Amino acid sequence: MQLSEWQPIMRQLLEAFADLHRLSGSEDAERSVDILCLLLEQQGIPCKRESCRLWLSDPLAASLSLPAFPDIHFQAKTRSFSAHCPQGCEAELFYDSQAMSFVTDNAFADWSASVRGKLVIADQGFEDYVQRLMRAGAAGLIHVWGSPETALHEETVGPIWGSPVPEDALRYPRLPVISINQQQGNALLALMQQRSLRARITTEVREHVATCSLPVVEIPGNSDEFVLLSSHYDSWHQGLTDNATGNALCLAMALAFTRHPQPLQRGLRIAWWPGHSNARYGGSAWYADNHRAELLHQAVAHINVDSPGCLGGDQLMINASGAESRIWLNQALQAVTGNEADRITPLGKGADQSFWGVGIPLHFALRETQTVRSTLSPGSGGGWWWHTEEDTLDKVDEENLLRDARIHYLWLQQLLTEERLPLDVHQYLQQMIDELTQLQSIIDPAFSLKPWATLLGELKQACQSASPHHLHTAVGLWHRLRYRAADDYHPDLSYHNGAFPGMQLLSGHHRHTCSDHYWLMLETQYLRQLARGMELLQQSLKVLQS
Repeated sequence: MQLSEWQPIMRQLLEAFADLHRLSGSEDAERSVDILCLLLEQQGIPCKRESCRLWLSDPLAASLSLPAFPDIHFQAKTRSFSAHCPQGCEAELFYDSQAMSFVTDNAFADWSASVRGKLVIADQGFEDYVQRLMRAGAAGLIHVWGSPETALHEETVGPIWGSPVPEDALRYPRLPVISINQQQGNALLALMQQRSLRARITTEVREHVATCSLPVVEIPGNSDEFVLLSSHYDSWHQGLTDNATGNALCLAMALAFTRHPQPLQRGLRIAWWPGHSNARYGGSAWYADNHRAELLHQAVAHINVDSPGCLGGDQLMINASGAESRIWLNQALQAVTGNEADRITPLGKGADQSFWGVGIPLHFALRETQTVRSTLSPGSGGGWWWHTEEDTLDKVDEENLLRDARIHYLWLQQLLTEERLPLDVHQYLQQMIDELTQLQSIIDPAFSLKPWATLLGELKQACQSASPHHLHTAVGLWHRLRYRAADDYHPDLSYHNGAFPGMQLLSGHHRHTCSDHYWLMLETQYLRQLARGMELLQQSLKVLQS
């Protein structure tokens, strides 16, 4: 397939998706899969339409009012997985100046007393903060968005990655959460400076289980190995840049490699996920659970495609696991744009990274951002319209989308046709050593990470003569330590982040800032994570020396 054919094909999908509100579980979402499957069928590409049952939370409506000022009106949105509170919650308002700050164990009781029973106004609304408010007994949360756009963004406060197991149920928020824009937030805070205020908030959230489609294309290669390319097809509202553009790019790659002129050494598997937005990565987590054996033994890379082709998305960066050769990652960008990535950073938790427990050695994603940022929007290429009703077709830049498709094509062409994977294990080990040093500097000295550092140094030597297959296996084990705190079968909470998340829970705490019982909990966390890490690193050392 010629490059000149990509743009019309991608445009066809974008135009077909333009008026669909593709929230998972909705008729429009299923209609979008009908369209995608039809486009593939018209090109002679078989598509398997899998079905998965997902735990969904749809934010429907929210309100904020002030009994003392009935003529003042606010625009508000609730959050996916907020508590459903249509009857309303009325309480005294309290501005939490510590919302963005770490609260030590010894200070937690005083902080809790300040927010208990209050409608808390805060400058953040992340899941871990909602969990902290729940623990303290707050009545509800009013999140004030931190940048000046007037549009209100959809978001989630769901702490569970994918569908829950029984013990997860207690973690879902039991307090209502709403968001207002910065201008209205400032006006509310100005009123609070004049007098104490009571407020009333309502939230309407539909929580339900629904069967959702998960379309997959499999393009075979000469071996059982495959590369997984993925994008979520569900969206908030029309979601043209988040993520219809990603769906279009994946469609173009399906056509390109179905008609690739050279035999593929590895297969390409393309998945379009449901449940990214209102099921907290439910579709990709379901796939990891239901295709574990194939992913564990045959997948060599996962490339996630989220929000390419955005208006103003002129700066390119790469989120990568660290095991990938930076030179290799940049070669595709240089070939297409003449420039390297603005930066290459470790993957966070903003996408369908549901595969840390299945041994895949390569995980990366291209990201766009704007040269001059005016919003805190983390998606849609830094566009203010992210997760709003304004994410429409006019926010798509087709030239940027073609640029991003060409970059993905070059990455995939090499991964699918070349025998060796572009690993840089020495770089990854050094990155982990540096991250371990940084972590050690912010945790109590009683929690020594030296045993891990020693083993990482030994692994550097062991890599010198290891076979490619053994390196793949070792890197998969390192990912489990670097990116996960839990076992291979139960994803971490959605907000566990940073290098070595199982040890990150210790950061900020010191013996003199903790009660005896909390310090004992930290000691237990340390000992268990230390043992888990030693086992993973020793296992990888044994693999490399075999």
